[in-house]
Amino acid sequence: MISFSRILVGVDLSHADRLVSEELSDHCETAVQCALRLAEGGNYHVTFMASIDISEQAMHLIELHESPEVTPVERDAGHVLQKLVDRAEAVGIKADYVVGLGPSAECIIKQVLRGEHTLLVIGARSSQKLSQILLGRTATKLLRKCPVPVLVAKLGPHEHLNSILVADDFSENGEQLLDAGVQLARMCEAKLHVVHVLEETDDAKLVSSGIPIEQIYRVQETLKEGAAAKLAERLSRTDYRTLVHGAMAHVEFGRPEAVILEKLQEHNVDLLITGTVGRTGLAALMMGNTAERLMNMVNCSLLAIKPVDFVCPIKVD
Repeated sequence: MISFSRILVGVDLSHADRLVSEELSDHCETAVQCALRLAEGGNYHVTFMASIDISEQAMHLIELHESPEVTPVERDAGHVLQKLVDRAEAVGIKADYVVGLGPSAECIIKQVLRGEHTLLVIGARSSQKLSQILLGRTATKLLRKCPVPVLVAKLGPHEHLNSILVADDFSENGEQLLDAGVQLARMCEAKLHVVHVLEETDDAKLVSSGIPIEQIYRVQETLKEGAAAKLAERLSRTDYRTLVHGAMAHVEFGRPEAVILEKLQEHNVDLLITGTVGRTGLAALMMGNTAERLMNMVNCSLLAIKPVDFVCPIKVD
């Protein structure tokens, strides 16, 4: 079962040429708010983490000015993060902070492993400037390599999660997605939608082969009914009946990305839950995965969950 009990929030404190800024950017504030909303009212622990991505040479220069035990940049970051801890504790949430030095994605993943966190929350910038593209690379690395679910929080029209969509491909990982969707819908008192996409058939080619169009439609309807029954059976293994606003299942023919985007708009979804795989190297460049492609296409928040047999390529020192 997916757990959200130990939440790690990635906080990007950099701004322009400053490594640490006192004011949180919009995307960081979105991530913080998202984590606090999830943790409020439950037995959850939130850790705020700032990863300062500086070179080894810069690190050496910093250490020359003060004791390497606490560098100026770590101290400044700590002051900002302590305010977030105070903010969380003011609403009854247990919290702490940690500062890391080095490549952002690697630092965050090592903290996930070291702190045994069960959920990572990061913010998504909406601009297309170079700095935003670099953050996108960090987010992509986290989607591929982070061993726990990654929630990419985006600014949306709703302050709370009112509508959640789970994309279930009938894999073993899909059962985790359904469980996570039900948990979050219960926590946020949100409406839950679940969609399964059937591979689209080329009707024109089938008709030209001599198969009557009526027979094609009957086969498609049979496939759709079978998928709907299977989706209902998979949902029955969860606690969806306890949801205040219930759950609605959808089975459609088409391309997964296109159908998902259509459902997101149709139901004004605030959070999409999808699976991801840890592709690296050439395979990642050539193929990517559904979660990565959707991350830059959707306007809502996205929760990406790894398969149960995923092995993280990064190890703790």
